[in-house]
Amino acid sequence: MRVLLDTNILIYRESIFPMNYSIGHLFRWLDRLHFEKIVHPVSIKEIEKYNSPTVREAFKIKLSSYNVLKVNESIDKTIYEKFKSIDKTENDFNDTILLNSLFLNHANILITEDKGLQKKAAEIGLGDRVYSIDHFIKSASERYPQLIEYKALSVRKTLFGDLNVKDNFFNTFKKDYPGFEDWFAKKCDEEAYICNDDQNNILGFLYLKTEEETEPYPYMQPTFLPKRRLKVGTFKVESTGFRLGERFIKIIFDNALKRKVDEIYVTLFEDRPELGALQELFERWGFFRYGKNTSTGKEEAVFVKKLNTYDSTLSPKKNFPNILHNVNKFIMPIKACWHTHLLPDSQLKTENQINFLGKDACKYALQKVYIPWSTETNGAHPGDLVFFYRMAEPYEKKAHKSVLSTLCIVDEIKTDLHSEIDLIKYCQNRSVFPEKELRAIWNHFNGNLIAVKFIQVSPLVKRPILKELWDEKILSFPSGPQSFTRITDAQYEKILQLAQTSIKYV
Repeated sequence: MRVLLDTNILIYRESIFPMNYSIGHLFRWLDRLHFEKIVHPVSIKEIEKYNSPTVREAFKIKLSSYNVLKVNESIDKTIYEKFKSIDKTENDFNDTILLNSLFLNHANILITEDKGLQKKAAEIGLGDRVYSIDHFIKSASERYPQLIEYKALSVRKTLFGDLNVKDNFFNTFKKDYPGFEDWFAKKCDEEAYICNDDQNNILGFLYLKTEEETEPYPYMQPTFLPKRRLKVGTFKVESTGFRLGERFIKIIFDNALKRKVDEIYVTLFEDRPELGALQELFERWGFFRYGKNTSTGKEEAVFVKKLNTYDSTLSPKKNFPNILHNVNKFIMPIKACWHTHLLPDSQLKTENQINFLGKDACKYALQKVYIPWSTETNGAHPGDLVFFYRMAEPYEKKAHKSVLSTLCIVDEIKTDLHSEIDLIKYCQNRSVFPEKELRAIWNHFNGNLIAVKFIQVSPLVKRPILKELWDEKILSFPSGPQSFTRITDAQYEKILQLAQTSIKYV
């Protein structure tokens, strides 16, 4: 496999100051997979003009670790005609040259953080061969799980004072925010969320701050109206292929509900391409661009998420954690062997404590995929509420060991999967099923199946057992639920009562 690296990837790699820490993960994956790293001559010329002499010198020294494309290429007529009217600058034309190499199959894939280049690739049918750093790592970890280097990952609370601000992970913060180390030291007795791998490397960090209605915002344009807010003060997560970003998004939402705020907001610099993935993560979960902040002397974009309201023009995902009560309610069975891997927040006390350890990316995802063993949806729609029902192990007595464990919201029901590849792509890093098993499921059902994307609302405090569901006439003795078993509002409320669980609606 020949991998063409865009100029921005090379600059990240050779910079003396790590501008994109995920670049290390990318290059480790390329080396583990024994992929050939290719550099185009136009990238060498661009770096020779780069304004950082340290980058220029570092690249010159390490050029021997890359294979320079030596073939004398001419721009294919198809490529030339497509982009001749929009290539206005030298950089535009250089992007076209890179795509031309891909089009001529001089490289198998291209890795770039340039969104414009990714868009151009899609316009000529090469979108599936152009990857961002994050996209490549996620794809590689899904296809080659045996090569994942982490034996364990865990997200936990810790004190600022227990962390080393000199760790390379914090370098980008120190560059962007003058006085960051002093600020960090003053927070010594405050809590933050941290993710470490089994080698104790930091892969994610999150600090949250509650702001009251009296909080002033002199550097915010337009200024905020008085509201209780949760500020995502410091947030960074590395590309690992594990959807750690979504795990942190869940922590943000859980804190917002617990602290009873009206809005969540985050400020992001937009002058570094690698921050685009973080911006896209927030936008996927319903944050919208509000304005700008200049408190650091440098402009940041402000993104806001409104709580306590529901926009019916948006998907359940973009509305979450805002949910509606006036929707359909269902029960969905899931085998015990899949339950806790898909829903680790809802593991039973009798199960081994996994604490989000291991190599299953779906554990970390906030939005997950499940494949019911039926194509009957019983009228379910996005936004509907579903209790997941953990079936007993074959050797257990189902009346007492089958339990309702989790309340979820349906985000999407996919009924138009046309091939194994469609199914695999749809489930990537969000399902308990590895690629081999997804192919087996597809063949078992002859392609006649559905996939459900859902979001976990809350694990149940107490787990109602099947016998209680029989006793309360929620299910009929001696059966358990089938896929999308519909329940009434009264039955739904009874389950929450049995579960000693309260849910917040808008």
